[in-house]
Amino acid sequence: MTEMKLVYIASPYAGDIAYNTRMAIEYCRHAAGRGVIPLAPHLLLPKFLFESNPREREQGIKMGLRLLGVCSELWVFGDRISAGMRREIAEAERLGIKIVYQDSNKIQGVMNMKQWGIWVKRGADSVCGAAEAWLKSNGNPLTFDSYEEAAARAASLMQDIGTANVSYYPKEMRREPEEAPVPGLSMKL
Repeated sequence: MTEMKLVYIASPYAGDIAYNTRMAIEYCRHAAGRGVIPLAPHLLLPKFLFESNPREREQGIKMGLRLLGVCSELWVFGDRISAGMRREIAEAERLGIKIVYQDSNKIQGVMNMKQWGIWVKRGADSVCGAAEAWLKSNGNPLTFDSYEEAAARAASLMQDIGTANVSYYPKEMRREPEEAPVPGLSMKL
């Protein structure tokens, strides 16, 4: 049996933690599908160390850097390089660990994660009262691949509108990665 390579997964964590955690899980699934063992300390360490506590955050980063030392490669994912990721990259360079920058847009399950829609706001002075929602067609939100497309459509709608009570805005729609089934027992009561 050939030994599987241990690969350190670096991706953003701070900011939108829930979204970034789901993305890190997708990156690990991608790595496992490529025949390596993914190691993502930012999925484990925040379970018992608090990101909001500067001392514990630093402790977590140092633990992660120690784990990086036993890995064969560092795989870098995401649409930005965070301060923590910069430290991981610098440590990998210092240790002579191969760094592989992954194109998140080409990973199955993560592809086309960013889409744009049109957010509709109805004012409180409307007969029906205030409301906000995505602009829909046939029950589904209209989606666009770029901000420019969504902005042009919103501007067109604003020109054609017959009331001052409704406004249209381009807004990013986050398509979430599909939840992976959780292995375990299924109980029927």
